[in-house]
Amino acid sequence: MSSFDYDYMQRNFSSIVTNDVFELVAAISEYKGKEGLYARQSPEVLRKLQEVATIQSTESSNRIEGIVVNGDRLKKLMADQTTPQNRSENEVAAYRLVLSQIHSSADDIPITPNVIKQLHGMLFKFSPGEGGHFKMSDNSITERYPDGTERVRFRPTPAFLTEVAMTDLCGFFSKTLKFNSLHPLLAIGAFVLDFLCIHPFRDGNGRMARLLTLLCLYHSGYQVGRFVSLEKIIEDTKDRYYATLYQSSQGWHNGEHQLTPWLEYFLGIILAAYREFESRAGLVIEGRGQKTLRITEIVKGMLGTFTAGHIEERCPDIARPTINAALKKLSEEGIIQREGMGRSAKWRVK
Repeated sequence: MSSFDYDYMQRNFSSIVTNDVFELVAAISEYKGKEGLYARQSPEVLRKLQEVATIQSTESSNRIEGIVVNGDRLKKLMADQTTPQNRSENEVAAYRLVLSQIHSSADDIPITPNVIKQLHGMLFKFSPGEGGHFKMSDNSITERYPDGTERVRFRPTPAFLTEVAMTDLCGFFSKTLKFNSLHPLLAIGAFVLDFLCIHPFRDGNGRMARLLTLLCLYHSGYQVGRFVSLEKIIEDTKDRYYATLYQSSQGWHNGEHQLTPWLEYFLGIILAAYREFESRAGLVIEGRGQKTLRITEIVKGMLGTFTAGHIEERCPDIARPTINAALKKLSEEGIIQREGMGRSAKWRVK
């Protein structure tokens, strides 16, 4: 089954495109129109934003799957200054390679079953035998409870049908975009859900889905994933990610699934990325003399504790001494309070 099936869309289109979905698409489209302004006016800031986003994407997408590499090692792997020393580092290094390939060559990467297998092979470049081919045995999506027991949340497409299912999915998706039969954002959301329901690989399906999301967005002219990590936003909303995925996958095999919960979440992620993009790049183009004001506005929106480094990520054009001076001034004004001293110092809004 596929969300692109004509009968499914005919039966469910009015219930899929709710007012919330329509408003999300409209808001994203408005933000998309501003991308060119930022690219023309702040190339250096955008370069720094991309560097930060690439690190966050690599770290978050792997951490969602329980693959963790500590900060110093992560930085060296991202800068290609060291060789991977274990399985986790292998997978992080490989993710960086695939992500960089998509950032640099998206227009030259068609979305076909063979290309998806090639990208998966790159994802497992340092793990021989695991990448580059669809699953050869059936798999299931399970949930593990604290007592060690498990239950099956979803049974994906059987292994013997996977090649056909992926061929159909890529074909339907390509035709949908070519003939404008569905808004690109809705088509991309449906494609990602179907990919995850097919679950075509033995391992790495979640990471591949996130990489393909970025690739699909690039193909349709949405550049925000270059400058703001979609993976980081997904990690920060991981519970809702799994909840809406579960909700929208029920009945999928029979074409009785509800696409809307997943679409609302998926579009919400993209809109959140654009808002973050505007808060980082949009404020940068306002001109000089506004740095303290920008820092103040960002600080007021912080939840819990934060560091000067968090501010620096959001204002890559502002030097650390300027940030430190602004934080000191805000502390003196009673807006924030310091916790700790030196490089480990953290701040909290009063």
